Amino acid sequence: MSSTAPALAFEQLSLAVAGRVLLQQVDLQVPARGLLGLVGANGAGKTSLLRAALGLLAPHCGRVLVQGRAPQHWKAHELARQVGYVAQDGHSHWDLTVHEALHLHPGARPGPWLQRCELQPLLGRRLASLSGGERARVALARALAHSPALLLADEPAAHLDIPHHHRLMALLHEAARERAVVIVLHDLHAAARYCDRLALLGQGRLLAHGPPAEVLTPALLAQAYGAPIAALQVQGQQFFTQPEAVA
Repeated sequence: MSSTAPALAFEQLSLAVAGRVLLQQVDLQVPARGLLGLVGANGAGKTSLLRAALGLLAPHCGRVLVQGRAPQHWKAHELARQVGYVAQDGHSHWDLTVHEALHLHPGARPGPWLQRCELQPLLGRRLASLSGGERARVALARALAHSPALLLADEPAAHLDIPHHHRLMALLHEAARERAVVIVLHDLHAAARYCDRLALLGQGRLLAHGPPAEVLTPALLAQAYGAPIAALQVQGQQFFTQPEAVA
């Protein structure tokens, strides 16, 4: 694939399940490099967009393209080589060691990420014995072990404390230097700080797409969340809250 071609594209994508509209005419291209954050209120369609990219939800209208091909046109093992996935909780259905988890994929070579994710001391530990932050780092290294061209992550830092949350976001930003990374997140501060671009969703529609400074505006945020959102500047960093919370 050309380095200038999108790693992932949604073309006039609409999704509906059991009569409920999840996405409406979403047009979005994800470059081959960089960290794209999907932001918006609960139920805006962020996770549905990831599930469509994984081929788990079939479009009602429009199409999804992973490196120029619809997910259903890939053989399962071929698509698995192209895409890495990090779930929200990082739990495993099997009582695996960290070493075993990192080698689940047939083409796994996790070596480069062992040091970056600080996993060397954990290789003999069982996943069930790990803290939330440790499980999140293992999940990220496992998703990257086969060097996918596209990494999808669904709120992987949702249950982490502040230091672990920022550590994981920094690792995702680092991973995005070599591939496309798409992450669902609710933390607008993290979105502004770590993401190269943002896609703001509201009620299944794409409201805005671009650099964080262009997307995280009061008018667009109010439209997406149905309430006014204030941006605060603290030591050069942006934080977001409702105006009455800072009155």
